[in-house]
Amino acid sequence: MKVWIYLDGQQQGPFELEELKSKPGFDRNTRVWFEGLPKWYPAGELEQLTSLFAEDTVRDEGGEIEEVADTVANADDVMTGTVESAEPAMKSMPDDNPYAPGRVYRPVVLDEPCPPTYLGWSVFLFICCCSPVSLGALAASIFVSSYYGRGDLGKAKKASEWAAWLVMISIALGMLPMMFMSAFMG
Repeated sequence: MKVWIYLDGQQQGPFELEELKSKPGFDRNTRVWFEGLPKWYPAGELEQLTSLFAEDTVRDEGGEIEEVADTVANADDVMTGTVESAEPAMKSMPDDNPYAPGRVYRPVVLDEPCPPTYLGWSVFLFICCCSPVSLGALAASIFVSSYYGRGDLGKAKKASEWAAWLVMISIALGMLPMMFMSAFMG
């Protein structure tokens, strides 16, 4: 399994699991990502990486096994910037933004094909009519691909519907002047 880590203020990887054991600074609070995860998580929270931290337990004088405390109190405190010793880049790294600096963009593969964008019609109508409605059709057409690329099929379908309606309205509004001119010019 290939694992990417966020360490020393930058994204590093991919690493194999065996490489991570010997990586200096890698601990339970290090943010990790691998194929199949929706966002970055602390390594200690992931079941797939528990084998890396088997040595993090020690026996006290009574023979009881207790877990060794990590140097950083809580990974969520690091992410929100409440821990003083966290690096500035780590403080500002968002969890849910796939387009954040340092993140590798991985397009989401959906089962359904992309809804129609009507981009060709939108560009044609914007050039010919130059109306605000055709500008809206152009924007909606662009949003279809953008939403689909992010994996949000519902929003992509809605944007496709808007693009179709705005294209039809632009065509109808473009025909009105011709109908008036033919009616009054004879």
